Amino acid sequence: MQKLFLIVLIICTWLYGAPGFYVQGHKLLDANGKQFIIRGVNNPHIWWDSQSFTALNAIAWNKFNTVRIVWETKGSASRLDQIIARCVELEMIPMPELHDVTGNNSANELKRMAQYWARSDIKSVINKYKRYILLNIANEWGNNSLDDRNWREAYKEAITVIRDAGLEVTIVVDANKWGQGSECIISYGQELLNYDPQHNLLFDIHMYVRWNDTQKIEQDLATLRQLNLPVIFGEFGYNHNNGNNNLGCKVDHRKVMAECHKQEYGYLPWSWNGNNQENAWLDLSTDWNNLSWWGLQCVNDTYGIKNTSKKCSVFESSNLKMPMVLLKKQKLVMTKPFSVYTLSGRTLFRANDPSTLRNRLMNVPTGVYILRGQNQHHLIVSTHGTIKK
Repeated sequence: MQKLFLIVLIICTWLYGAPGFYVQGHKLLDANGKQFIIRGVNNPHIWWDSQSFTALNAIAWNKFNTVRIVWETKGSASRLDQIIARCVELEMIPMPELHDVTGNNSANELKRMAQYWARSDIKSVINKYKRYILLNIANEWGNNSLDDRNWREAYKEAITVIRDAGLEVTIVVDANKWGQGSECIISYGQELLNYDPQHNLLFDIHMYVRWNDTQKIEQDLATLRQLNLPVIFGEFGYNHNNGNNNLGCKVDHRKVMAECHKQEYGYLPWSWNGNNQENAWLDLSTDWNNLSWWGLQCVNDTYGIKNTSKKCSVFESSNLKMPMVLLKKQKLVMTKPFSVYTLSGRTLFRANDPSTLRNRLMNVPTGVYILRGQNQHHLIVSTHGTIKK
């Protein structure tokens, strides 16, 4: 019986094990408990609204599985909702981020970004898509003069704001030094993970001029993996001579993609389109639709998008029906929807709405039960007072 229970519990976790993404060691796991490796792209929605929205079709067609949504606090909840909904419809994971405080060292400004996500209308959007979403607090907060310890303390405060607001999604935390400093994550990443009450942080490093060293790429990724830290590389450029390296981009992009593949880390090149004239060489597309030289590099490389990108399992399993699992041990039966509930023929409690039902179920002994009634059924796992449907 114990083995049967464990088998059922594994099945339940696979199908309904978490409200959304969560981290486990260096891995990012989706709501089905399956590893998800990001192969995404940055898309400048806040600056190029209609173009970026339309471009989502081409991005999906090229097999990117994640969109880092460039956003700012001036953006409305309604438009953010539309963008996220479209990403989900196209079966790509949305990762909104705030660009307001790029390179800023003020802890109060970082806190202000967290407060935007905690705002009631924005929080409603995040919770609406919590099965799919990754939440990037702020883009590249902290410049080269910010001490890593101050980076750590400021992010503790920002994490507290978001968790106190009731948001349980995976929080993406950009590295110090314009996003390029792996040192802060190596030194304090585990401490931040321990600090987060959800223990659900994903660290984000951006690869530009500080990463103009193939040995550093190899060694730092290996170190992060040895530390078992969950990391993605949310931006990177390239070292082709069409690029103006004085602006900060000189990176062996093939090495980046190869090492990310080797260490099971996600990556997102910068960016789909919309860069200014000086940085237009970083546009992955020529016209918001067709791939540029840079786009072809990221898509067609041996370790590029086409060859390594896999769709998140939450989309593959979206049409699965609820399994019927019957155990010989206690069975929870719904005799009338949201009214009277019985356990093995004995009246357990009365409830008039789903919220009351959930609260009452907190007292149900550990086990797996079927909740039945009037053409409805739900598989419920009760483990030490935690109910998962």
